Amino acid sequence: MNKPESNPQLKHGRVISPPSRSAIATDEGLILDWHANAMEGGKNFPSLTAGPFPIPYESDVASLVPPADGYILSGGQTDERDCVNFTDEEMSKKLNRPFTWPLLNVEPGQAFHVRWVYTMPHVTRGFSWFITKDGWDPEKRISRAQLEPKSFYDDFYTQVPFYEYTDELKAKVEHEVKLPMGKQGHHVIVLLWVVADTGNAFYQAFDVNFK
Repeated sequence: MNKPESNPQLKHGRVISPPSRSAIATDEGLILDWHANAMEGGKNFPSLTAGPFPIPYESDVASLVPPADGYILSGGQTDERDCVNFTDEEMSKKLNRPFTWPLLNVEPGQAFHVRWVYTMPHVTRGFSWFITKDGWDPEKRISRAQLEPKSFYDDFYTQVPFYEYTDELKAKVEHEVKLPMGKQGHHVIVLLWVVADTGNAFYQAFDVNFK
């Protein structure tokens, strides 16, 4: 029997630019590439419940249970992938040395460009972007209470039902978003790749510094 690390069924996709928490955790030797490709959990976020994806996309495969608070950045995964949820203090203890999540310098309102690599490019509904609230506490794990209650941008394909448009609903290798105005200092951005033909999304997280 193969070890989980070599299980090809768990490979789907990850952001390769700019560096996400998954990429940093991989560089630190805490997870493998397949872990970074499988930060996978229910797509109805920020809802806590499974069930139909919101109108007008209710014909998509229903969502599985979305990630619990404290495990959002790993898509709810609690194995080695949990490290992407760690605070600086937790990471420092894990690595047995001082650690802070590296910050990407950004400006309010700028275009934030990402590039993905896919090992299993599912039929895609789109991408959803969340960000931490002003005054969030970086000494605590990311929870719904730490995030703005709604996504600041949704980039969804509009074709429904998905099974009639599978050739068109492609996962984007490159795309970008305009970052919110009015943010200052350290924030965490959570990006969901929302899949139409499964109950999951893939979660990626970025630590940014608004200058």
